[in-house]
Amino acid sequence: MSTKNDQYILSIDVGTTGGRSIIFNLKGKMIDSAYQEYESYFPTPTFVEQNADDWWLVTKNTIEEVLKKTKTNPSKIVSASVTNQRETIVPVNENGIPLSRAIVWQDRRTIKECEKIKELIGSKKIYDLTGLTIDPYFSNPKILWIKKNWAKAFDEAYKFLLVHDFIQMKLTSEFITDYSNASRTMLFDINTLTWSNEILNALDIPKEKLPKPLPSGKRIGGLTKKAAKVTGLPEGLPIIAGGGDQQCAAIGVGVTRKGRIKATTGTGTFLLAYLDENQRDKERRVLCSCHAIPGKYVYEASIFTTGSILRWFRDNFSSAEKSLAPSLNLDSYELLGMQAESIPPGSEGLMVLPHFVGAGAPYWDPNAKGLIFGLGLGHTRKHLIRAIMEATCYEIRTNLKVFEELNVNLKELRITGGASRNSTWNQIEADICGLPVIKGQVEEATALGAAILAGVGAGIYKNIDSAADEMVIIDEKKKPIPENVKTYDKFYEIYKMLYTTLKKQNLYDKLSRIL
Repeated sequence: MSTKNDQYILSIDVGTTGGRSIIFNLKGKMIDSAYQEYESYFPTPTFVEQNADDWWLVTKNTIEEVLKKTKTNPSKIVSASVTNQRETIVPVNENGIPLSRAIVWQDRRTIKECEKIKELIGSKKIYDLTGLTIDPYFSNPKILWIKKNWAKAFDEAYKFLLVHDFIQMKLTSEFITDYSNASRTMLFDINTLTWSNEILNALDIPKEKLPKPLPSGKRIGGLTKKAAKVTGLPEGLPIIAGGGDQQCAAIGVGVTRKGRIKATTGTGTFLLAYLDENQRDKERRVLCSCHAIPGKYVYEASIFTTGSILRWFRDNFSSAEKSLAPSLNLDSYELLGMQAESIPPGSEGLMVLPHFVGAGAPYWDPNAKGLIFGLGLGHTRKHLIRAIMEATCYEIRTNLKVFEELNVNLKELRITGGASRNSTWNQIEADICGLPVIKGQVEEATALGAAILAGVGAGIYKNIDSAADEMVIIDEKKKPIPENVKTYDKFYEIYKMLYTTLKKQNLYDKLSRIL
């Protein structure tokens, strides 16, 4: 007879560049994982597409691999759930066969469709209904583009599925989505938790072409015989509705109650603030989406370039670190962090504006550009490394101030993503933001969040909050150093003025007209 000590949960994380299957025990410990990449296609520089069947192939392969690596008896797995890259959309027929390539969230082909949505519905109405701004990022304009340019695929589509929906359909033969993912389509009314008839009717998108929305953590069905055969998992295994990657990551670091903010820093930074109720920002600086906790919501702020700037610096100016790191058994970013640690807070007046591909929240300015300010002959590359790290944290602080204006109680920042491996960076974040910065033991917080949902859906835990208390283990806590906080407060006042001054002088727009 199987006991709680030898039971496991399978988490399937289908991201932008690849898919990962992870087996967790019921205490939140990662037993092992398997990862495999898939290809993205770029028909033009602004088009980004993927084959949905590749997601499923990688899912099958990684499940098989992780079962083999861990020698886990499949019968000991009690449930499974999926988390995913959000907004990416694919049309499928009644048998779940893709009718075209999927259009990925990064794709920017839908500028004209966004203009049409503004004209027919309006930005304010879209924000009031969906909590989102009108942007090519979201699924709605992608579907409109398919309707106009791939008419056969649109007409023959039985459902338009997000990545989560497609994988869970392959597992269960059910066409469902969850609220957290649906709330990123720009078609879902987060006030009523239903597809918006007002938006669908205005854009002439049939409601029946969309999957049934369910709360995260609800049982979808059992693993089909066909899926069991190709995955090696037991037929009938409970498959639980998962959630979008950012909402799952929030659960995976314990953002399940007021006062906790999640910051995931990889290429960019995604900030999520826990909300007990559906709220809006009158100035539309931050978005509001459904949390993967049923009945709860999140404010979300997207900062486009943070970790990617340190990578830019490493790839262009740090060839020594890249070549030296392996021989020292260190990551090249660790070497950069060690150099930044030797520079005092504030980088002796050197600052970086990290708007290398435009500014995200709270400015939403596509013409904004990066800036290195305050350079003197005494500055070194070490100063610039630290200034890049500080720039990321200044941007986070700027958005935290918006959250605070919106009456979000800020008690602690819970971090995840590649940048969280860097202890120096974590301390800078605590000092600039003036909040405790807490890192979980499991770096794959997104997958852990999906595992928590799977555990709740299988009845192992009473609710998501108590499951997170059981499964989220704290690894490191950085407290603000009062002396550093005072220093950063002074520099932050100057930092804030850099963007606003350039914007007021219309310098970004003038530059963009020349380029």
